[in-house]
Amino acid sequence: MGKASSSKKVARVAGIGGGRTNRSRRSWGYTAVITVIVVLGVALSYTSRQGYITRIHNTTVANAKVAPKVGGTPWNEGYGIWICGKWVPAIKRPVTTTGITTAGNGVIHIAPKVQAAAGRNATLGEFATSVGMTLSGNQVQLPKGKDYVNGNSCGSRPAQVFVKEYAFVGDPTGAILNQDPRTVRLQDQALITIAFVPSSEKGKIPPPPASVQKALQKAATPTTTTTLPSKTITVPPTSSKTVKGRTSPTTVKGRTSPTTVKGGTTTPTTAKKS
Repeated sequence: MGKASSSKKVARVAGIGGGRTNRSRRSWGYTAVITVIVVLGVALSYTSRQGYITRIHNTTVANAKVAPKVGGTPWNEGYGIWICGKWVPAIKRPVTTTGITTAGNGVIHIAPKVQAAAGRNATLGEFATSVGMTLSGNQVQLPKGKDYVNGNSCGSRPAQVFVKEYAFVGDPTGAILNQDPRTVRLQDQALITIAFVPSSEKGKIPPPPASVQKALQKAATPTTTTTLPSKTITVPPTSSKTVKGRTSPTTVKGRTSPTTVKGGTTTPTTAKKS
């Protein structure tokens, strides 16, 4: 009876587990499957990332084919930053790697050096990044300046970020742009105001200051250089030869008086006062 029970137990164990050999096979098979899954996952992630980068690159190149182009005619746009009813000093960053710069006169000079800042890529966000300004739909901060976030107060009222564009110098109305400020395309000879004000004041956001408008108009006026044609004048050499019948000067008390000679060369003589 005891032997029968032992035999049954051994049979059950063999049926369930299969012994050490089967356990070893299962372990290796499981490891192989997991390894294949991980490798495939990494490969698919890399392929997906490369595809994303390629699409972004192609889009950037396509968007850079319109003005302002790399090496093309530069654009200029006036801007101002209106915080709680006051203008803040203009940013000065005359040199950048993108070619979107500003000399401190309130004019954005748009002369792209790279495709990422050209054409439709030439945006207000690109300008902000180039000059070290933080800008979004709910935040504005000048380089090393105070950070203004939607909900902060202007006086006793909460304020938020707005962008208003004026199509040209003298545009009497302008338009509030209801989009992420970073996506706003820069325009040639336009004006743009980045404002942080209470929503009740957005209709009163002014165009950039008169000094900026004047600087923009000056930047739009081409500088011409006129080169006058040069003229060569030939002066005949002085001859010391005396011709018969001509006169040769003599000096009379510090003055010269002509005397007539007959051929050859004569030396001026000085006459004495009588």
